[in-house]
Order: sequence, then structure tokens, then C-alpha cells
Amino acid sequence: MKVKDFIQQEICIDVYDDVCEELGIAFCGPLSLTDAGREKFAEIMEYDIKLSDGCAVVNVDDPDDRTWKHRLAKACEFFEAAAGYCAADDYDTWFFTEEV
Repeated sequence: MKVKDFIQQEICIDVYDDVCEELGIAFCGPLSLTDAGREKFAEIMEYDIKLSDGCAVVNVDDPDDRTWKHRLAKACEFFEAAAGYCAADDYDTWFFTEEV
């Protein structure tokens, strides 16, 4: 499944990456993005993610160091922001705070 599908699920689960487990953060969904959020996080919405052993694993792996490191940085940025680890104004810009 893609991250865009994953975030629509009613789920509370830890999310990791598939390379070095630098990403390790709780996610509670569903989560809806604003237009600005869809634009900002468009790349990561297309990443593959799978449920495995009670956690979710985002596929950032690639043989090219620059590629997986870039993908990991994007995944960390998104999931940290989704958990509220960003400025309140940014959170309000990127995510709906009430159900729509």
C-alpha cells in the first residue's frame, strides 16, 4: 500500500524505515492533508509502506546512498510533522485539525 492509503486508516502504530530504523515514531490515523500538505508531502505519499510484526515499515531503501537518504529524510519530516513535531502554524497549514 502507499503512504497516502495508510494515513487514511484508523490505526495507531509505530512507523519505521526499512534501512536503518532512524524513523521510529508513533502514528495515529486517520490523518487528512490540506491542499498545502498534499503539495508539501506529495513525494512521500507515493512511498510504499507495509504492516509487519505490529509496526508499519516505510520503503526508503535504494542502492544509491543519496536516494535512500533523501527518501528517509522526507519520511522523517512527514511522520514527525504528523506527530506534531513541527511548528503549530505549519501543522495547521499541512493537516486538518478537525474531521471533514
